[in-house]
Amino acid sequence: MKRLTLEILVGALVVLIGFGFVKYAYSGKQVKSVQGYTLTARFAKVGTIQNGAPVRVAGVTVGRVAGMTLDRSNFQVVLDMTIEPDLKLPTDTRASITTDGLLGGKYVKVEPGQAKETLKPGAVIAQTKDAVALEDLVTKIVQLAVGNEEGETEKKQ
Repeated sequence: MKRLTLEILVGALVVLIGFGFVKYAYSGKQVKSVQGYTLTARFAKVGTIQNGAPVRVAGVTVGRVAGMTLDRSNFQVVLDMTIEPDLKLPTDTRASITTDGLLGGKYVKVEPGQAKETLKPGAVIAQTKDAVALEDLVTKIVQLAVGNEEGETEKKQ
């Protein structure tokens, strides 16, 4: 009987710890809606970025991804972002899809330009850089390595 009680207590403890991990994971996500104005950017590929992903300027979160659609005429992703109302971005601002570290989540990196005029609500950021997939990087590294090996083999002959 003591063994059964001990097993029940250990099982309950494991379940409580599991709930603790789930609660911690959701609280760390910090996905909250941003009040502000909308800007749009077009990308050929956005990788695994999701609605609610951060929009950052110099590493500081200044907005969130509000939505994504596919433009069926040119197969580009139209990404809508909500930006804090007090942030005025120049018209030559650039946007790119970036990853937080090697295995981190994706976010939109916004690099303000030098123009005097600012983007109006609903404007499109014209200069964009697509997401780079890890698979693409590995393929390029392998191609460079194979290319260098072939070049060295030709020199030896």
